[in-house]
Amino acid sequence: MILLDTNIVSHIFNGSDLAIPYLERLRGQRALISFQTLEELWHGAWWAGWGERRQDELSRHLEHYEVVWVGPELVERCARLRTERKAAGRELPVADAWIAATALLLNCPLASRDHVFSDVPGLELLPAVQR
Repeated sequence: MILLDTNIVSHIFNGSDLAIPYLERLRGQRALISFQTLEELWHGAWWAGWGERRQDELSRHLEHYEVVWVGPELVERCARLRTERKAAGRELPVADAWIAATALLLNCPLASRDHVFSDVPGLELLPAVQR
């Protein structure tokens, strides 16, 4: 199983070449997204004023992912992570903390192009396949 950050799901949805190396890594894997990624994608769609057709496309695309919803364990893991990162002088934005905490809680790699995750202790970042 692999947790996908919002930027990777967005690249896949939009057919970006940036998604290709991650798609190769996803073959045969369970593709998970955090509830936070789901929120970010819908916020982006509504903020951009997407019409019904484009929203339907997004809705169908999101059916390919298993959403990890928030629960007590994730709340605690996220709060601890934010506290640890702040104490280390490397505070994570809340949205990114939810995503990182989800990967840490599930002990699964995170596919992301966002460097904010690069020094989170214990977090396995999934690099793109090198060509």
